Amino acid sequence: MNKNANTESWKSVVLVVVTLTALLVVCYSSFAQPLATKLPTRTNSVAWDIGFTNAVESSKSGNAKELSPVNFTKTMATFGVYLKEPGDQMSYKFTIKNSGELDAKVESIYIIPTNQASDAIFFTTSGLLVGDELDVGQTAEITVTAAFNPNYVNSATNLTKSVTILINYVQNSH
Repeated sequence: MNKNANTESWKSVVLVVVTLTALLVVCYSSFAQPLATKLPTRTNSVAWDIGFTNAVESSKSGNAKELSPVNFTKTMATFGVYLKEPGDQMSYKFTIKNSGELDAKVESIYIIPTNQASDAIFFTTSGLLVGDELDVGQTAEITVTAAFNPNYVNSATNLTKSVTILINYVQNSH
């Protein structure tokens, strides 16, 4: 009988511990949630607002033509070119503005062909560079040039290429 009483005591203790633990979890979560929602918060869209604000064709040489007009959003820009022969090139100047509340630094710049890659057309950039700082309210420019590769040995001419420009930023801690 003593053994059964001991077993019953342990069962009661375990039941009390499990019940108290469950009660503590419920109490914590119910009090922690209102506290978390009352803490001051900022949305990224208000504090972080940096991107393309303008794009214009800045130069054209040879038989270069615009295949598709330059198009941009805050986060990326695209354009397409038609280049016929060596010496053809086309450049676009993009304006970027930091309209947010945080100073920024350029982390990376990507020029991504959106159609089949070819050695006949290459892209270069000038102006904005990786590591450049863009403080709140500041603008910067980057020029992207598409050029017919003078070392291209294939007989194909009349080549087209579309490209997407992506610039990634990080918060600048000065």
